[in-house]
Amino acid sequence: MILSGLTGLLVILTSCLKEKPESLPEEIVWNPELAFPLGGDTLGMNAESGFDTTLYDLDTLFPYLPRWVGRAKLPLDGSIEFDLASLNASTEEMNRILFRFTILNGFPNDLLAQGYFLGQDSIRIDSMFTGGPISVPPGKLRGSGETIKPARVTQDAVFGPDRIGPLQDASSILFRAIIVNREIDTTLIPFYPDYIIDVEIGAMLDLTLHY
Repeated sequence: MILSGLTGLLVILTSCLKEKPESLPEEIVWNPELAFPLGGDTLGMNAESGFDTTLYDLDTLFPYLPRWVGRAKLPLDGSIEFDLASLNASTEEMNRILFRFTILNGFPNDLLAQGYFLGQDSIRIDSMFTGGPISVPPGKLRGSGETIKPARVTQDAVFGPDRIGPLQDASSILFRAIIVNREIDTTLIPFYPDYIIDVEIGAMLDLTLHY
Protein backbone atom coordinates (compact mmCIF):
# COMPACT_ATOMS: atom_id res chain seq x y z
CA MET A 1 0.00 0.00 0.00
CA ILE A 2 1.24 3.52 -0.80
CA LEU A 3 0.35 6.49 1.38
CA SER A 4 0.98 9.78 -0.44
CA GLY A 5 1.17 13.18 1.21
CA LEU A 6 1.67 11.90 4.76
CA THR A 7 3.04 14.91 6.60
CA GLY A 8 4.71 15.74 9.86
CA LEU A 9 5.14 19.27 11.05
CA LEU A 10 8.43 19.97 12.76
CA VAL A 11 7.63 23.34 14.21
CA ILE A 12 9.21 25.65 16.64
CA LEU A 13 7.40 27.67 19.19
CA THR A 14 4.12 26.35 20.58
CA SER A 15 2.26 29.33 19.16
CA CYS A 16 3.43 28.35 15.66
CA LEU A 17 2.20 24.76 15.69
CA LYS A 18 -1.13 25.52 14.05
CA GLU A 19 0.08 28.14 11.57
CA LYS A 20 -0.12 27.08 7.94
CA PRO A 21 2.66 28.33 5.63
CA GLU A 22 1.68 31.19 3.35
CA SER A 23 2.90 29.26 0.31
CA LEU A 24 2.64 25.48 0.24
CA PRO A 25 2.91 23.11 -2.76
CA GLU A 26 -0.50 21.69 -3.64
CA GLU A 27 0.80 18.14 -3.35
CA ILE A 28 1.51 18.53 0.38
CA VAL A 29 -1.35 17.81 2.77
CA TRP A 30 -1.18 20.11 5.78
CA ASN A 31 -1.47 18.19 9.05
CA PRO A 32 -0.45 20.36 12.03
CA GLU A 33 -1.23 17.60 14.54
CA LEU A 34 2.07 15.84 13.76
CA ALA A 35 4.76 18.09 15.23
CA PHE A 36 8.48 17.42 15.50
CA PRO A 37 10.53 20.44 16.67
CA LEU A 38 14.21 20.19 15.73
CA GLY A 39 15.62 22.61 18.29
CA GLY A 40 16.95 26.11 18.72
CA ASP A 41 19.47 28.35 20.40
CA THR A 42 19.78 31.72 22.14
CA LEU A 43 22.29 34.24 20.81
CA GLY A 44 23.74 37.28 22.52
CA MET A 45 26.78 39.54 22.49
CA ASN A 46 28.92 36.96 24.29
CA ALA A 47 31.72 34.52 23.55
CA GLU A 48 29.29 31.58 23.35
CA SER A 49 27.70 33.22 20.29
CA GLY A 50 31.06 33.91 18.67
CA PHE A 51 31.03 37.59 19.59
CA ASP A 52 34.46 39.21 19.91
CA THR A 53 34.28 40.36 23.54
CA THR A 54 37.32 42.61 23.07
CA LEU A 55 34.87 44.91 21.26
CA TYR A 56 33.57 45.88 24.69
CA ASP A 57 36.84 47.78 25.19
CA LEU A 58 36.61 51.54 24.83
CA ASP A 59 37.52 53.05 21.46
CA THR A 60 39.11 56.47 21.50
CA LEU A 61 37.90 57.11 17.95
CA PHE A 62 34.27 57.05 19.12
CA PRO A 63 34.37 59.36 22.19
CA TYR A 64 35.27 56.49 24.51
CA LEU A 65 32.34 54.27 23.52
CA PRO A 66 32.75 50.49 23.24
CA ARG A 67 34.50 49.44 20.04
CA TRP A 68 31.45 47.50 18.80
CA VAL A 69 29.54 50.78 18.41
CA GLY A 70 31.71 51.65 15.41
CA ARG A 71 31.05 48.35 13.62
CA ALA A 72 28.40 48.39 10.88
CA LYS A 73 27.50 44.71 11.34
CA LEU A 74 27.82 42.40 14.34
CA PRO A 75 27.52 38.65 13.53
CA LEU A 76 26.28 36.17 16.14
CA ASP A 77 26.22 32.39 15.67
CA GLY A 78 24.40 29.44 17.23
CA SER A 79 23.77 25.87 16.19
CA ILE A 80 21.83 22.67 16.74
CA GLU A 81 22.64 19.07 15.90
CA PHE A 82 20.96 17.73 12.78
CA ASP A 83 20.58 14.13 11.65
CA LEU A 84 18.37 13.51 8.64
CA ALA A 85 18.02 9.84 9.58
CA SER A 86 16.43 10.81 12.90
CA LEU A 87 13.29 11.91 11.03
CA ASN A 88 12.34 8.20 10.89
CA ALA A 89 12.06 7.96 7.13
CA SER A 90 14.47 7.04 4.37
CA THR A 91 15.39 9.66 1.81
CA GLU A 92 13.62 7.53 -0.83
CA GLU A 93 10.35 8.18 1.04
CA MET A 94 10.90 11.94 1.32
CA ASN A 95 9.23 13.94 -1.43
CA ARG A 96 9.84 17.29 0.27
CA ILE A 97 10.94 18.77 3.56
CA LEU A 98 9.57 22.13 4.62
CA PHE A 99 11.90 23.71 7.17
CA ARG A 100 10.38 26.40 9.36
CA PHE A 101 12.79 29.00 10.74
CA THR A 102 11.61 31.39 13.46
CA ILE A 103 13.68 34.17 14.94
CA LEU A 104 12.77 36.44 17.86
CA ASN A 105 14.77 39.64 17.74
CA GLY A 106 15.36 41.05 21.21
CA PHE A 107 17.65 43.84 19.95
CA PRO A 108 16.53 47.36 18.97
CA ASN A 109 18.28 46.81 15.61
CA ASP A 110 17.41 45.26 12.27
CA LEU A 111 18.77 41.75 11.77
CA LEU A 112 19.82 39.64 8.82
CA ALA A 113 19.34 35.93 9.52
CA GLN A 114 20.41 32.77 7.68
CA GLY A 115 20.83 29.07 8.39
CA TYR A 116 23.50 26.74 7.03
CA PHE A 117 23.63 22.93 6.94
CA LEU A 118 27.12 21.84 7.92
CA GLY A 119 28.92 18.52 7.52
CA GLN A 120 32.17 17.21 8.93
CA ASP A 121 34.89 19.82 9.51
CA SER A 122 32.16 22.48 9.25
CA ILE A 123 31.91 22.08 5.49
CA ARG A 124 28.89 24.04 4.24
CA ILE A 125 26.46 21.75 2.41
CA ASP A 126 23.55 24.09 1.75
CA SER A 127 21.90 27.30 2.91
CA MET A 128 18.45 27.45 4.41
CA PHE A 129 17.41 30.34 2.16
CA THR A 130 18.91 30.33 -1.33
CA GLY A 131 17.81 33.91 -1.96
CA GLY A 132 20.02 35.21 0.84
CA PRO A 133 19.44 36.15 4.49
CA ILE A 134 15.98 37.06 5.72
CA SER A 135 15.34 40.49 7.23
CA VAL A 136 14.05 40.82 10.79
CA PRO A 137 12.79 44.17 12.18
CA PRO A 138 13.91 45.58 15.53
CA GLY A 139 12.27 44.63 18.80
CA LYS A 140 10.30 47.31 20.64
CA LEU A 141 11.71 49.09 23.65
CA ARG A 142 10.11 48.69 27.04
CA GLY A 143 10.60 51.32 29.69
CA SER A 144 13.93 53.07 29.24
CA GLY A 145 15.32 50.22 27.19
CA GLU A 146 16.27 47.65 29.82
CA THR A 147 14.12 45.06 28.07
CA ILE A 148 12.83 44.57 24.54
CA LYS A 149 9.57 43.13 23.25
CA PRO A 150 10.98 40.84 20.56
CA ALA A 151 10.00 41.12 16.92
CA ARG A 152 9.14 37.69 15.47
CA VAL A 153 9.66 36.53 11.90
CA THR A 154 8.85 33.04 10.63
CA GLN A 155 10.19 31.91 7.27
CA ASP A 156 9.67 28.59 5.49
CA ALA A 157 12.04 26.88 3.05
CA VAL A 158 10.92 23.90 0.95
CA PHE A 159 13.59 21.34 -0.01
CA GLY A 160 12.87 19.02 -2.92
CA PRO A 161 14.60 15.68 -3.65
CA ASP A 162 17.63 17.38 -5.24
CA ARG A 163 18.37 19.25 -2.01
CA ILE A 164 17.33 16.50 0.42
CA GLY A 165 19.98 13.99 -0.74
CA PRO A 166 23.04 16.05 0.29
CA LEU A 167 21.54 16.63 3.75
CA GLN A 168 22.42 13.02 4.60
CA ASP A 169 25.95 14.32 5.20
CA ALA A 170 24.85 17.20 7.44
CA SER A 171 25.54 16.97 11.17
CA SER A 172 24.43 20.42 12.32
CA ILE A 173 22.56 23.57 11.38
CA LEU A 174 24.40 26.82 11.97
CA PHE A 175 22.29 29.91 12.71
CA ARG A 176 23.79 33.29 11.84
CA ALA A 177 22.15 36.53 12.93
CA ILE A 178 23.84 39.77 11.89
CA ILE A 179 22.97 42.85 13.92
CA VAL A 180 22.75 45.84 11.61
CA ASN A 181 24.41 48.48 13.74
CA ARG A 182 23.42 51.85 12.26
CA GLU A 183 22.40 55.05 14.08
CA ILE A 184 22.53 53.45 17.50
CA ASP A 185 20.86 55.17 20.45
CA THR A 186 23.85 55.61 22.75
CA THR A 187 21.62 55.65 25.84
CA LEU A 188 20.90 51.96 25.19
CA ILE A 189 24.57 50.87 25.09
CA PRO A 190 24.65 49.64 28.74
CA PHE A 191 21.75 47.25 28.02
CA TYR A 192 23.21 45.53 24.96
CA PRO A 193 25.00 42.75 26.89
CA ASP A 194 21.57 41.60 28.15
CA TYR A 195 19.68 41.63 24.84
CA ILE A 196 19.14 38.24 23.20
CA ILE A 197 17.97 36.62 19.97
CA ASP A 198 16.04 33.33 20.08
CA VAL A 199 16.16 31.04 17.06
CA GLU A 200 14.04 27.92 16.61
CA ILE A 201 13.64 25.49 13.74
CA GLY A 202 11.34 22.67 12.73
CA ALA A 203 10.20 21.00 9.51
CA MET A 204 7.30 19.29 7.78
CA LEU A 205 7.76 16.04 5.89
CA ASP A 206 5.91 15.07 2.73
CA LEU A 207 6.36 11.29 2.55
CA THR A 208 5.38 8.38 0.38
CA LEU A 209 5.44 5.21 2.50
CA HIS A 210 5.49 1.70 1.03
CA TYR A 211 4.04 -1.22 3.02
